[in-house]
Amino acid sequence: MTLYPPSLQLAGHPYLPERLGFRKLLGFLNPQLAQLLRTTQPYTLMSGRNRTTLYREGQRVLCGGVPGDFVEIGVHRGGSAGILAALIREDAERALHLFDRWGDLPEPTAEDGFRRDEYRKDRIADKLAELVEDPPLERTRHLIEDLLGFPAERLRYYAGWYSDTFATYPGAPIAMASLDCDYYESMRDALRFVDLFASPGATIVADDYASWPGARQAVDEWVASTSRTVRLYPLSTGPAVIRLDGQR
Repeated sequence: MTLYPPSLQLAGHPYLPERLGFRKLLGFLNPQLAQLLRTTQPYTLMSGRNRTTLYREGQRVLCGGVPGDFVEIGVHRGGSAGILAALIREDAERALHLFDRWGDLPEPTAEDGFRRDEYRKDRIADKLAELVEDPPLERTRHLIEDLLGFPAERLRYYAGWYSDTFATYPGAPIAMASLDCDYYESMRDALRFVDLFASPGATIVADDYASWPGARQAVDEWVASTSRTVRLYPLSTGPAVIRLDGQR
């Protein structure tokens, strides 16, 4: 495993806080991406800069000809999944696979550090009630299928706990994976799943690497244990980009 420092070239977008003009500058540099960020904004908690990183990493995978489908694990209302959908919408050879419980959250564990107390299920009753009152799967479908026009025949939803839904994956190679799992156990299981199917040259974007202790621990443990050649880039904006250089 090689650890690389944050890099402006890797992130592919200006390191400007949004309040200081990132969106305005992007509107001049890439109007299509700026519009995609506006469309996905109501459906995500992920910042515009981090969605831009996801977009640029997806572009890099496509330009490099890495074979396989795109996957997101931890979808919520679909905003970051919408970035992936837009990238491969016109590529008839690639499908989009979306995994989420959509309506519940797991119980955090000791590995989640200070987040364990914050996100104990008995302390987030309002958040859990919101998932019932405003079903996130319906919002995801509306964004991906209606607003972004992604073909239904190349789209698959896996609703349920990862321990159940990963087993139903058809086994297609994975070129790009967005992991927004937060919790240690969820991120650990997601990385093990992607490791089974990731193509040589695949990219993983692990959200919350800098802000969730459990997510960071799961990533670091997997990077240290996998037999693949891996490069890990922690970004100052929060996520970590993981590039897989070749076969096991």
